[in-house]
Amino acid sequence: MWKLKRAHKRRLEREKGVVIKDWGGKFSAGLVFPNKYYLGMSNLGFQRMYYLFNSLEFVVCERFFYPDPEELPWFNHKDVVLLSVESQRPARDFDILLFSVPFESDYTNVLQMLLWSKIPLHHKDRDYHHPIVSMGGVTAFLNPDVLANYMDFFFVGEGEKFWKSFWEFFRENVPTGERDKWLKNLALNVPGIYVPSLYEQLYHSDGTILAHRPVESGLPETIRAQKADISSLPVASTVVTTSDTEFSSTRLVEIGRGCGRGCRFCAAGYVYRPPRYYSSDQVLSACFSDSVSEVPRIGLVSAAVGDHPEIDLICNELMMRQYEVSFSSLRADNIKDSIVKLLVSGKHQAVAIAPEAGSDRLRRVVNKHLTDEQICEAAVKLTMAGIRHLKLYFMIGLPTETQDDIEAIVKLVKRVKHEVLKAAKGVGNLGEVIVSANTFVPKPFTAFQWVAFNDLKSLKNKIKFLRKALAKVSNVRFHSDLPKWSYVQALLSRGDRRVGAFVELVVVKKMSWQTAMKQTAVNPDFWVYRERNREEIFPWDIIDHGIKKSFLWEEYEKALQGVETPACHDITGCKRCGVCPSYPDLVYR
Repeated sequence: MWKLKRAHKRRLEREKGVVIKDWGGKFSAGLVFPNKYYLGMSNLGFQRMYYLFNSLEFVVCERFFYPDPEELPWFNHKDVVLLSVESQRPARDFDILLFSVPFESDYTNVLQMLLWSKIPLHHKDRDYHHPIVSMGGVTAFLNPDVLANYMDFFFVGEGEKFWKSFWEFFRENVPTGERDKWLKNLALNVPGIYVPSLYEQLYHSDGTILAHRPVESGLPETIRAQKADISSLPVASTVVTTSDTEFSSTRLVEIGRGCGRGCRFCAAGYVYRPPRYYSSDQVLSACFSDSVSEVPRIGLVSAAVGDHPEIDLICNELMMRQYEVSFSSLRADNIKDSIVKLLVSGKHQAVAIAPEAGSDRLRRVVNKHLTDEQICEAAVKLTMAGIRHLKLYFMIGLPTETQDDIEAIVKLVKRVKHEVLKAAKGVGNLGEVIVSANTFVPKPFTAFQWVAFNDLKSLKNKIKFLRKALAKVSNVRFHSDLPKWSYVQALLSRGDRRVGAFVELVVVKKMSWQTAMKQTAVNPDFWVYRERNREEIFPWDIIDHGIKKSFLWEEYEKALQGVETPACHDITGCKRCGVCPSYPDLVYR
């Protein structure tokens, strides 16, 4: 145990902005990130909740992370339990644990961390001696039901909508021995709280969902996702570390939330609607905060940084103050000169853009609004400015994809490389084109939520073809993911409560995924390879984001026809998808 305590103390020594509070007379909240510290402290949502919870004088919030690889052997000892970073207290000593889960692949880590905490996995096995166990993060408002049997409740929506309403309820209704009664009271009084034990899932004989309904009258039929008014200061890093993270010594600042582009594969582009932007004054105030004046780098975070209406003003001000700046995402059709200048002044050597598909046809299917010409123009622009390496991100296994589309990836890469080579010769700046091919996974609340996952054999053949074809091209490197892990992600992304049994077998019985999938009554292919019909009830239909299911189906039909839909940049009065009329207070520029 002393080794774990020492590791946490060393982390604290490398952090600026950490909050250490006395526990006396306060409620204790364990904020849990089910992955390594390296990733957790690079997550703005996690940092935001840490700051907001600790801003309440009656709450002490401390962090937990999944152990680093060198720490894992320590947990083989029966006396070692999960400890918080700040005070090195056991997780089971906290009043509530709040898991912040951005990726489905971390579900196994969630259950493992509960085991290490000596807390029963199943909600039904806990009593007043145990902490309340909850979960937030984007997976909680995409499809939380895979972990329904393990969580006491879920926060459905953006965290800024919960920190006051939840903690005010908690202070006025301290959990007692009647845990189920407390959870029902919570569900009835705090909007956006989903208590899965208060809802039942019924199934047709073929295994599809017949109904997902409350077990008692008075409970809402669906859980309305909570969306935040971002008119106050932007979400920004409050704890900065000098090492150990992807963005060490970097102040991350959110400049907008949501995206109006409407890429049909992108869940974030739908569930974070309507698109919302912070003003340039707000962004710059967060960047130049006195509390982080010694931080040399700024990271601007948004689904589409270049779409911010005042991005030129923001970039020019940051450049004037000589900050090094990085960007979370860039679109090939909107790389502003101000962004390029900042990248070059910050001595960035590589920039990534995402064509997603190799052919114009398939990009129309996914509503990417991007042509080969625009991609090549962006590559040349970056190269001429001094960027040496270009990263190209593609997806394979997209709906309607053919071998011609896979071959088009090779053709496009060769064309980009040719254009970059010509441009580089003029400026003496020859680098590499780095190609990444990742497997498409159908996601909830997208136009592709009905489609089947591409079969593993086909995916492996596509990767093999790309690897062989691009190996012959000089100055091009190729990387791909492993389709078998994408299969698991597809299972966790679109499964229902029954899929939790797979996760539990992997964690508790230490089975491989392949072995676990053979041990349950339902074949996992049922959730992964099966195309859904229009009327099927999804496990995530319990959540209401304001998006009309009929709109998503229309988008799916347009995809099959290769018809693009305009982006929703001018959202005033628009009723197409249903979100803006559902959240009228959030529709502003």
